[in-house]
Amino acid sequence: MPGASRLATSLWVLFLQSLLSGVVDLRPHGPQDTHPQLEAVKQSILDRLGMEKPPSVRGALGQGELQEAHLVYREMLAQLRANQTLPLAAKTVHTLRAKVKLLGHGLAAGPGVTSDPLRPLYGLEVSRTAALSRDLHVFRAELSLSKKFSHVPSISQLNLTMLARVNIYRLTGGDGETSTLLASQVVSRTTPVLSLGDAVGQWLAGPDPRLHLGLEFPTDEAGSVLEGTEWLPLEVETQERRQVRKRRQLDEECGKGDTKCCLRSLKVSFADIGWSDWVLAPSSYSMRFCEGSCPHNYKPASMHAQIKARLHSLSGETPAPCCVPAAYEPMVLMHYASDGKVVTQLFDDMIVTRCHCA
Repeated sequence: MPGASRLATSLWVLFLQSLLSGVVDLRPHGPQDTHPQLEAVKQSILDRLGMEKPPSVRGALGQGELQEAHLVYREMLAQLRANQTLPLAAKTVHTLRAKVKLLGHGLAAGPGVTSDPLRPLYGLEVSRTAALSRDLHVFRAELSLSKKFSHVPSISQLNLTMLARVNIYRLTGGDGETSTLLASQVVSRTTPVLSLGDAVGQWLAGPDPRLHLGLEFPTDEAGSVLEGTEWLPLEVETQERRQVRKRRQLDEECGKGDTKCCLRSLKVSFADIGWSDWVLAPSSYSMRFCEGSCPHNYKPASMHAQIKARLHSLSGETPAPCCVPAAYEPMVLMHYASDGKVVTQLFDDMIVTRCHCA
């Protein structure tokens, strides 16, 4: 099958070059309007599917069967994407200083928010450091309150699992002019910690250099744990997803006016080639192919290709290397088979992701 695969790739390139030059029109105009190149491409795909000709679809699937078939397709697609997910970088723990300031009582008010005039509101201000980029994923962000919290007289008689309910607000203006309620959390006597993961994650995903939050305590005595405190430790655990593959693919794609070996794309519609009646999903896909010249020392696939390019530049007697696919990514195809059943197949070499000179 390697020979058949290479033939299919070559036929695709031939066909796509014809498309770009305007030679081939994919739209059918009549029963006699056929193109040898298009037919050769279609036949090569049928060969890969193990079919001599497109199947005759005698009856469409019922609604339930169609939903089940699409479910299988989506599950295989999800598994494929999961397998392609790049490994995550190591986790990093950042310890930040959250500045603390008493803003007043009963200040937390906004759309749909009513605040008790006796509730003290403390403001937190966290500044972004150079290590906190917008590409980070926040796993957790925990604000540690004072250990004195477990010794507040008015709440020391409560049980171990519920001491006080603290409302967490996002503040705009820094001093609580406008507030949005984010969450309400119960603080435990044994672990006086507030989880700020959502708030910190949203902040890091944006451009703001500082995060302003408000902590509203139920009573003055409960909030007294922050009296005299200038800052609280905020521990943020993050992880950066490496985007090497995506950046590499962008580097591979042809830019405007590029003539050297690079990756070009063309959207191929199964409806345009008259196969929408038996190819169920996807309806189209981005066909990528390699094109361009291969000068000396440009994307050499091997030492042999490098020497070949050098000899070609010196004398021209040796043919130049060719721009060919170097890597592929798989594609899932759901279609009717020859027996009329719907099958979902995975093809490992349908989509080119990288080119080199060989």
